Amino acid sequence: MSTFNTTRFSQALKCQFLVLSKTWIRLFGIFTLVMFMANLFFTRVQGTKYDYMVSHWDMEAVLSTYGRFVEQTVAFGIVFFCFAMLFAASFLFAGMKDTRKRSAFLLWPVSNLEKYVISIILSIFWMMVITVGAYMLADVLRVFVDWVTGRIIIWGVPIIFTDIFGQAVFHNDWQMIWWFFTFVFYIHSLYIVGGTLFRRQQFLLTSVTIAVVGILLIMLLNQIHPDVEFITGTWDEKTETYNQTFHPFFYILNTTLCALIVFHYWASYKLFTRMQVINNKWLNV
Repeated sequence: MSTFNTTRFSQALKCQFLVLSKTWIRLFGIFTLVMFMANLFFTRVQGTKYDYMVSHWDMEAVLSTYGRFVEQTVAFGIVFFCFAMLFAASFLFAGMKDTRKRSAFLLWPVSNLEKYVISIILSIFWMMVITVGAYMLADVLRVFVDWVTGRIIIWGVPIIFTDIFGQAVFHNDWQMIWWFFTFVFYIHSLYIVGGTLFRRQQFLLTSVTIAVVGILLIMLLNQIHPDVEFITGTWDEKTETYNQTFHPFFYILNTTLCALIVFHYWASYKLFTRMQVINNKWLNV
């Protein structure tokens, strides 16, 4: 069997998608309900009551305060999205827990690479689509409720691109953007490896392992006391700008993390190729 056949891969992907379609619909409904209820909590339960603001405040203050409430719904949506991506990474092969499902998947007439890519697409990229779509639908439902009850209309989706990604991320130096995406994909790659290595309680065991190793590294660094400032900055009074200087070790560290990201995805695939119908109780080896 060839390593990767496009026609066979597309047919297998379609088949697996149809098999899991009920799961995607259920997850989409649950995600939408959770984020919609969270939106109602941040805009209608916590904080100053809307009727009081309208009665005692000027419209500019109402717009500013209610806008902050909507920003809280956006922050919740982003946190929810991050956890959804980590869950998706750690549950990459969660459907192979019992022997029947494991044997059916491993004996599927497609190559290992095709099986792995199908799992990546459906468990991660499709989960991304579901989560984003659920947030957008929850935002639409929240705006509809606001419109029906006579409140001001403030959409949450544009805030993500204007206030959060537009200012917090893409207005920084390219080095900070590089560091941000490197850190995000590095954490995600760790959960990919954990989701492939552990057979049971993938998310919990991966999180505990990352926490333990992280604590040990911090304790080690505290003993070494490295006298290195990765980033230093100075304020320019003339131009009124903050200029950042990056230590050479900053580039070395980021490059190393990028190499580790590639290694983690490769290790995840290699672990998958070693899976058998009968494996260790807790590990997929």
